[in-house]
Amino acid sequence: MFFFLAHLLRFATSYSRFALTVGMLLALTSACTELRLGGAIAQAQEAAQDSAPSKAVPIDSNPAIVVDRIKQSWETAVRPLLAKHCLECHSINEHSGKLELESIASLLRGGLSGSAVDSNRPAASLLLEVLDPKAKKHMPPKGQLSEQEIAQLANWLENFKRDALPADVFAKEWKTSDKQTSNSPEQASAPEQSGDAISRLPMGLNPSQVIDLTLEAAWRANAITPTTVADDAVFARRIYLDLIGRIPRESELNQFVRLTDSRKREQLVDSLLTTDEHATHMAEVLNAIFIGRKSPGRNDPREQGEWMAFLTSAIHNNRPWDEVAREILLARPTRPEDRGAVWYLYARQDKHQDIAEAVSKDFFGVRIDCAQCHDHPLASEIEQKHYWGLVAFFNRSKNVDSSNGPRIAESAIGGFSEFTNVGGKSSENKLVYLRARPIEELRPDKDAKVEDREELYLPPADGEPKVPKFSRRQQFVDQVLVGNPLLADAMVNRLWGWMLGRGLVHPVDALDSFHPASHPGLLAWLARDFEHSKYDVRRLLRHLALSRAYQLDSHAQAGSDPKWFASGLAKPLTAESLYRSFQVALDVTDPEAWNAGPKRALFASLFPDVLTEESLANVSQGLWLTNSEPIREMVSTRNSKLLQDVLRVEESEALVDRLFVKIMGRQPDEDEKNHCVSFLSASAENRQAAVESLTWALITSAEFRFNH
Repeated sequence: MFFFLAHLLRFATSYSRFALTVGMLLALTSACTELRLGGAIAQAQEAAQDSAPSKAVPIDSNPAIVVDRIKQSWETAVRPLLAKHCLECHSINEHSGKLELESIASLLRGGLSGSAVDSNRPAASLLLEVLDPKAKKHMPPKGQLSEQEIAQLANWLENFKRDALPADVFAKEWKTSDKQTSNSPEQASAPEQSGDAISRLPMGLNPSQVIDLTLEAAWRANAITPTTVADDAVFARRIYLDLIGRIPRESELNQFVRLTDSRKREQLVDSLLTTDEHATHMAEVLNAIFIGRKSPGRNDPREQGEWMAFLTSAIHNNRPWDEVAREILLARPTRPEDRGAVWYLYARQDKHQDIAEAVSKDFFGVRIDCAQCHDHPLASEIEQKHYWGLVAFFNRSKNVDSSNGPRIAESAIGGFSEFTNVGGKSSENKLVYLRARPIEELRPDKDAKVEDREELYLPPADGEPKVPKFSRRQQFVDQVLVGNPLLADAMVNRLWGWMLGRGLVHPVDALDSFHPASHPGLLAWLARDFEHSKYDVRRLLRHLALSRAYQLDSHAQAGSDPKWFASGLAKPLTAESLYRSFQVALDVTDPEAWNAGPKRALFASLFPDVLTEESLANVSQGLWLTNSEPIREMVSTRNSKLLQDVLRVEESEALVDRLFVKIMGRQPDEDEKNHCVSFLSASAENRQAAVESLTWALITSAEFRFNH
């Protein structure tokens, strides 16, 4: 009869934080660049009037409609354009001339030369004036916006006309006064004590401190007392599991706990982030998220190996996340180390709807499944056209086996269809997705027969499928993926969930209006900081790990909703982490045999995927842990150096201490020791079997199977 062990963790904690003046940060204001320019803007105005896509914007009598149009165009067209040409000098970190162009509010507030927008005469706005090629201080200093881009800005600025938006709308929507929306250098904005104020903090700040400031403010506002910070042993176990996917060995734990350097936690995080184990572990995590443990063909040794090699290399080299995403979704490798990237699309076997649903969830954090037959019933911004538009980006793609390995070919023709909503209305599938402007494509007549001609393709590379001159996948990565704020939002939210137990938006793949973030300003700031860091995943993980929130104790609960992150949240170990930790705790005699593919694959198939909405054990898991041949073999004296070691210990108290230290990373409390010693005494006739049973009870306990 197996022994069931109940136990209670007790920790002594201490914590010290960096001092940071909140008021000074929240009082930051943005101002417009001082530009004394001459020259006319006739060319820009002419472009705004004459360029083909720049028809005059109609003025609605309803301000709400205008505001909605301004915000939508800002996200899909204007913000990406400014990010491309202007943010190097005019971000909230590098606001040259005190001009910041990262938000509508900052653009309206302006600065030294007044607002960048003239709401009385939008065509005379400073934003357009400096774009004139003949301007004395031409912007951008190097390069020139195209006529179409200038027309796009001019078109957008027309929405700010006074007869379309009264002054009170400016104040309500963008926290700016009438004085600030005129072409005046005076600034009168007060510090914003809100989530929006957090989102506007400059990028140069330490993200760990911004996290702590935001959460502490929320705790105070909601009368929440957080738990204390976990002790060194608990922190070490937590960070080892999160960053390298196993518990620390006894020697590693002892070495860390004995250190007296005040920066030892920071040093440990930095050292773990550069290990091969970290790269392997995070590749396993991404594989479970992106491909899943039940995907067709996932165990193909050649393709799966290259896919894992691609992910591992990307993590090891800290490759920018936007670059990794681009390689995966374009799936046209030009370097040997990128060949595995095609497996994300290839594994879905030309099921284009599956591809669209996966891409939206994995890279943009949005579930679009509900928009297949109608607009999303709960999140109005997700429309049926977005579902079928995303399908259209990939529906010309097809798996092929080239001389260079698995590839995703793409046709230059076809893929035009219509979708019908539940009301029976049909619409054309166009190349469109959330937070991006539609991609124009010449559409043939319904009955027209289009021939697939060679001149529609670029000259193919050796052994590679031919590429259309108009490639929908290329358009997707260039026009939808690059610069889309959801790419950063999704990765920040997912890694926050990975490290802290749940996302700022929960579930992590539900970034929509029906699932508001618990701390929207913090998510916005971290996402923009992630963009400014050039999508540095390692840096983001580091600052999450060094935040006070990550280090809070999990055993003394704060008694509040978990969305406030006032205590550490217990997280079930992934299959890979649990299997690896079994081996470390038991000190198995032949690790290579236990890591053989079939054994690991069987274990992984039984345990949950990562970042699930909730963690529920099932019968199969229970049977494996209690009575399977592998667990009996693993927890045996023949296969465990730990068991061989402790069976040499004669005193039961010392034996119990040894097991707890090696497996749990701590000493047993008095009740635990008494129960264990009593159990061993009652089983003295077969001491080896009793010790094996006690060991089994420890490694299959909830305390061992969760990261806390």
